[in-house]
Amino acid sequence: MENQLLLAIEEEETNLELHVKLCEQRYKQLTSKLDHVDTRLDRLETHIVDIKDALVGINKNTSSTYLKWAGVVIGLLSTTIVGLLIHFAK
Repeated sequence: MENQLLLAIEEEETNLELHVKLCEQRYKQLTSKLDHVDTRLDRLETHIVDIKDALVGINKNTSSTYLKWAGVVIGLLSTTIVGLLIHFAK
């Protein structure tokens, strides 16, 4: 096996046509692998954008919830203060 590889390398070094054909095959393999990596990166990017959008949505919901609770607390405090003022004004 190793001898065959050495013979193939020697043949490629001396035969330009063989070298060109082997380079073409290698280029096609590299292109195919790069296309596969590109596809996987596109899917990964899509997932990252989906995660970011989900986190932004959670953050907006949390902020909205905090604002609602703050409004309830302010309303209760205002009602309590007004009730106390009316009670002590008598």
